[in-house]
Amino acid sequence: MYTGKIIPLKLTIISLLSLSALFFCPFIGITSFSLQEVISKEEFRFIFFQIRIPRTLAAFFTGGGLAVAGMVFQALFRNPLASPYTLGVSGGASLGAALCIAAGAGSSIMGISIISLGAIGGGVLSMVLIYGFLLSKESNSATLVLAGVVVSTVCSGLIMFIHQISPLHHAFQIMRWTMGGVDGINYQLLLIMLIPVLLFFLVVTILLPQLDQFMTGDDIAYTRGVNIRLSRNILISITALAVGFMVATCGPIGFVGIIAPHACRIIIPGVRHRMLALCSFLIGASFLTISDTIARVIAQPAEIPVGIITAIFGGPFFLIVLFRRKNRLMM
Repeated sequence: MYTGKIIPLKLTIISLLSLSALFFCPFIGITSFSLQEVISKEEFRFIFFQIRIPRTLAAFFTGGGLAVAGMVFQALFRNPLASPYTLGVSGGASLGAALCIAAGAGSSIMGISIISLGAIGGGVLSMVLIYGFLLSKESNSATLVLAGVVVSTVCSGLIMFIHQISPLHHAFQIMRWTMGGVDGINYQLLLIMLIPVLLFFLVVTILLPQLDQFMTGDDIAYTRGVNIRLSRNILISITALAVGFMVATCGPIGFVGIIAPHACRIIIPGVRHRMLALCSFLIGASFLTISDTIARVIAQPAEIPVGIITAIFGGPFFLIVLFRRKNRLMM
């Protein structure tokens, strides 16, 4: 076990970097300004509090939520490549949203748009399919990720088909939504997303000791008093629901769920899931917050969807994880 004073020091540094991103990023954009200008000028105050703050908070909690979701999936399925993106949850949510957009569903139920409900339903349905595959006798952790990739590929194909046959304005909305982004987030959308995400954090925090036991295998975990089926069902359900809400609000943002947990394991190796969850949240939150800031300044006056930025950084990191895993298997 990795002990000593190094862990608190590294966690302190990660926390400071994460909080710095949360504090400074709202001041940066196509129009950058200082705190003094926010206080003294009405137009900057409006941009800061009505646009930048909800957008930054959405990026922060979505990044942290996707990171913790990736950590949970990796522990439950004992596969380091598992994440909301690779397991097809994001793809299913995107398909659900695309179907609702193409159908012209613009109304809402209890403040939640039909498009968001479609995304939530699609994400949960994809997770049900993957979980059903997990319960089959022929499945293992490697084929599980392959099944997730197949689900994502099928969903992507269906989304492209819907995009091609939809009217121009619906096709543009589908294309823009599937790129992912936290632009256009207001406080109402932020609150709708935060409630299930915070509930997800609470449930995961309570069940963190079970995640440590899951890593030892189902048989050993069972002998240590863990209710395997109940704990797994609760974690899969609440994680899929939270991911559905995050994707419904911000679109499919890839690689955050796989980058953050592995970066944490590299920075602080050997820690239990209680420490891993906190570290993953902070890294995922700061990564998406900084990526969103880059997305809105790198091509001024245009703005790039943040999903493109995370893919540019996340793709190479995913390959690094694959090669590290291959080298360990060969040793």
